[in-house]
Amino acid sequence: MDASRCQTSVLELCDVLTPLKPKSVECSTSDKGIKVVKDRISSLPDYLLADILSFLPFKDAVVTSVLSKRWKGVFTLVTCLHFDDSPISHCLHRPHRIHSFPIFKIFVDNLLKQCCSTYLTTYRLHFGKGKFNRFECGESCFPNMSRSHLKSWISFPICHGVRELEIFARVRSPTVLPSALYRCKTLEVLKLDINLNLGVPLSTCFPNMKEFHLTFLDFPKDNSVTRLISRCPSLEYLALTAVNWKLVNPVNICSPSLRRLAINITDNWFKKPRSKVVLNVPNLEYLNYVDVWSLSYSIGDMNSLVEAEVNIAARGSFETVLNLISSLSNVRRLHLMAMCVQVLNQCEILKHKLPVFRNLNHLQLGCWNYFKWNKILMELLTCAPFLETLTFTEGITNNTNKSYLKYLEVAELECQSWSKTETSPFCLGFHLKRVTINKYHCSEWELEIVKYILRNALVLEELLVVCGTSEGIFLHTTLHKLPRGSMTCSIMVT
Repeated sequence: MDASRCQTSVLELCDVLTPLKPKSVECSTSDKGIKVVKDRISSLPDYLLADILSFLPFKDAVVTSVLSKRWKGVFTLVTCLHFDDSPISHCLHRPHRIHSFPIFKIFVDNLLKQCCSTYLTTYRLHFGKGKFNRFECGESCFPNMSRSHLKSWISFPICHGVRELEIFARVRSPTVLPSALYRCKTLEVLKLDINLNLGVPLSTCFPNMKEFHLTFLDFPKDNSVTRLISRCPSLEYLALTAVNWKLVNPVNICSPSLRRLAINITDNWFKKPRSKVVLNVPNLEYLNYVDVWSLSYSIGDMNSLVEAEVNIAARGSFETVLNLISSLSNVRRLHLMAMCVQVLNQCEILKHKLPVFRNLNHLQLGCWNYFKWNKILMELLTCAPFLETLTFTEGITNNTNKSYLKYLEVAELECQSWSKTETSPFCLGFHLKRVTINKYHCSEWELEIVKYILRNALVLEELLVVCGTSEGIFLHTTLHKLPRGSMTCSIMVT
């Protein structure tokens, strides 16, 4: 960004943050009789100018130093620092501007030496975050950083009372995070996306930490994460993400203050199961759990849970998955993603296994296969007597390959027998108001489910079907000819 653009940005911010009239200037006359226009923005105190520059990207804030002598050192007072080596790519297979990284290091070093802020609100350090191929790339594709150099970059904000710290760092020779990090009592938000070792000391304490994001390529095998979480007495939001999570010790998350929890493991879902998962979070309100199944779950009371999103892949023990689902009986909004639906579909005896979701009013279901949809769908509707909204997030079928026609034939027969049952779930007759079906393919199997819903949902207000143009024309004509329990139901096809 050039100086003129930067000056325009600063002027716009000043118009918002200060009660100056647009285009208002003050004029004075010098001793030589020359008329001088006074810059009212430049006459603002340093702390206010620094606050204005904190709204700009840090590189743009530095550019303001060329505006005039008055602005030369103002950027050193900003309270928000963001260093990012993008678009540098360190991948040896897709190198891009990798020769620029030494310049980036010099840039960061010089600015940290000039920074005069007594405290920092936000510090973001991003480098080595190019897209890597997990099958081709190794640590040799990461930038080369010495331990002392890395320590100085990470320790700087800790010495300045930082409140929000975000570190995205992947290096060629992983080292341990500076121990000073674990003694920073001002931290409120900590985001780590690293291949460094945690090295959590026994004296760790984050009394003001409210939000913690932790992302690893290979999750630590020891109990350092468990120990770290236990030292955050005010923690409200926790997000754990890993590509490879080969844990030997149980996953133990114990936090009475936690309100939101997200666990997402993205590695091969057909490996061996995880070790035991222990969740003791009595005040949790939101849960997002994506992983392969665990050997066992130990879930404490989650009576405060409002919303849950679950996706579990399992090849053997369905009882453990049902155990996790049973702990979610108090939710109001439930999203069972595709793999989790498949697990429940394969359970031989599902009846009386699911809990009664008495508070559930919004249900989202993913789709993995055709067959046995009628089984899981009927059971879920039966166990959710007060359900108001039903959404098929990935449609009712997700594969149009002709090799699956044999499954379609079985599914149609099963659904037809199911749809002819005399009794229907309680929610259909008294509470279900909205149904959404995405990726509709106009198969007989899908149409049977739609017929059943229209015939039995007596208070249905809206049926929304998302499909292609040709399917939409056919479906729009077909649906309006079908008898439905609620004559005021609005049918929309998009």
